[in-house]
This record gives sequence, structure tokens and C-alpha cells, in this order.
Amino acid sequence: MTLACWITSVRFVLAPLIYRYLSEGTREGLISASVLLALAGFSDVLDGWVARSRQEVSELGKLLDPLTDKMTIFSMLLGMNQSGKLPLWILLGYFVKELFQIAAGAYLLKNFRQLIPANRWGKTSTFGFFLGFLFFFIHSGVGIVIISAAFLLSVYAFYTYYREYVALKSDGTLQQR
Repeated sequence: MTLACWITSVRFVLAPLIYRYLSEGTREGLISASVLLALAGFSDVLDGWVARSRQEVSELGKLLDPLTDKMTIFSMLLGMNQSGKLPLWILLGYFVKELFQIAAGAYLLKNFRQLIPANRWGKTSTFGFFLGFLFFFIHSGVGIVIISAAFLLSVYAFYTYYREYVALKSDGTLQQR
């Protein structure tokens, strides 16, 4: 396992802790969650930089990084919802979208031994979620607006992944094994 993958793995540990602190709904919980979120965001940037600078970009990393992002975001949304601060539609919409996206990724991996890499829309929506969470700690109304926009952008990102799948399939790039 590469150094970049180890850094990515940090978010697997941070996500449940973020959820725990957020679901408390206390000021101390919000502060703890925001510190852990900042650490998770830093590790997300760092693992990508380490992978590229050390030429450690790997298939495992391509799988782990978005999975840990999804887990971290879902933990944040779930904790915010359980503390009564996030509308249920955002949590449920994100959950359903991610189920479809994970199922599609599993299908591609099983049948084509290939994944569609993250694109700018997916990366921007992930950044938008992290930004929205940080703003939420400052002003919840502004944070909810940013999180809602990030959710809508993530739905658009899913659509772009689908378009890329169709294009790869039609030009023969995806060969079933």
C-alpha cells in the first residue's frame, strides 16, 4: 500500500468520529467535528499531491479516495440531520445517488476491470460539500445553501459519469472481459 493510500485511509477513521461529534448537536461537538473535517479536507488534498509527486497513482487509490470522500460526506450529512440541522431530503438524495454511483462503479469494475476517474464536476461537488460544512459551522443558513448546491452539482457529476460511460462503450474503449 502506498503512502498516498495510507493518507487516504485516515479519512476512514475520521468519518465516524465526525458523525459522532455532529450528532451530539452541542457546541463542543461542532467544534470537534469542524477540526476533524479540516483534517479530513487536508488529507484529501495531501493524498492526491503525494500520489502525483511520488508517482504513486494506483488503482487502489482511485477506488479508496472517492469512497472515503463519500463516507466522510455521508457522515457529515447524517450527523447534521440527526442533530436536527439538515433537511432530510439532502441526506436521502445524497444516499440514493451514491448507492447508484457505487453500484455503477462496481459494475464497471466487475465487467470491464475499469473505473471512470473522478472529473472536475465530482471534485468540485466534493469541495462544495466540504466548503458548505465549514460555512455551516459559521452560519448554518449559508452552509445549507452551499451544501444544497454541492448536492445538485454531485447529481450533475453523476450524469457526466454516465455520459462518459456511454461514450466509452460506444467507441469500444470498454471491452467486456
